[in-house]
Amino acid sequence: MSKISLTKIDKENWRFILYESDDGRWFAKFPYSPISVVDLSMLIELTDSEKTMAENDRQFLINFSETIRNRYSEYLHRALNRDNYTTND
Repeated sequence: MSKISLTKIDKENWRFILYESDDGRWFAKFPYSPISVVDLSMLIELTDSEKTMAENDRQFLINFSETIRNRYSEYLHRALNRDNYTTND
């Protein structure tokens, strides 16, 4: 299985990195801390509605990153295996 190539299209330090796949899908990597001494991040594919909101208002991604940081366990089911993706960052 070949990896899906993602191109970085936006970044807000400590908040998110936004990527686009060759077929126009959007993915974002969000940092979170399950315990105070560990920083992790998860890559998720944005839903169509999330992509539309991000296209219309960049602040949406900043707010979404805060939601994920504070309630990361609610989003873990959406976390993708990063071994299946390549990024340019």
